[in-house]
Amino acid sequence: MRLQRMQISALIVLALAVALALVPLPALPYTTGFAPHWVTVLAGLLGAVFVVRPHAAGLLPAVLLLWSAGGIVLDAFRAFFAVTGIPAGEFARVDWPGMALRGLSLAGCALLGALLLRRIRVPGGSWLGYSAFALGFVYPMAKLYWSFGGTLLRPAGYDEGFPYGELVMLLIGAVGSLALVQRWGRWLPRRLVLAGGWAGTAMLTTMGTMSVFGTLSQMLGLTRGPVPLSDPAAVATVGLVYGSWLLFGLAVGGATLAYQRATAR
Repeated sequence: MRLQRMQISALIVLALAVALALVPLPALPYTTGFAPHWVTVLAGLLGAVFVVRPHAAGLLPAVLLLWSAGGIVLDAFRAFFAVTGIPAGEFARVDWPGMALRGLSLAGCALLGALLLRRIRVPGGSWLGYSAFALGFVYPMAKLYWSFGGTLLRPAGYDEGFPYGELVMLLIGAVGSLALVQRWGRWLPRRLVLAGGWAGTAMLTTMGTMSVFGTLSQMLGLTRGPVPLSDPAAVATVGLVYGSWLLFGLAVGGATLAYQRATAR
């Protein structure tokens, strides 16, 4: 069977991810709770089967690769301080091999997702875009509520002040979500809208799966993690915050795909 270029690229990326995951390299403490390497190996092997035999289920390895990519945003922030030399203390230390593995996992997830989307039909993006608009309010409004003294699901020791940064990100996310579904979004440069949509999808979904899947695996005893499971409020807060990020990212991704197809020449 002759494989297409995208399938060959997917096989190469998956092979590199599996090979790197099998190398016993030390990790830094901030990676506690990230997906264990066996998840990447399993995802790579299942993904390769799907690439070679397209009728095999491909959603499971794509989801596992998304979990494996969780933490790449934290890696990127740490790498920024490490490369620029801006004093950041411990935050400037980076798990470089782990960052490479998470980058390969994200690339593999994107390639498998592209192959999957060729075979399944995605619903219209209007309701996804408006859902993303609504989901973008969950986290900033929760932090605004806590900053004014609210106690419901408030993390222990919370004292971060007024959430200026979160409200700015809310504005960006709200405008970006609407640009994907409203007519004025067609007036914007297409590449800019697509870049923002796919970048937002990658950031939100990887952060969401890192914590949601990580907490679930911690509760099942499969992995160790930083979430205090003895505190129900802390578990609920993780579910609220990162669960909303995951749903937000999935909605943005669906709306971005619909926008990309609707505006294709």
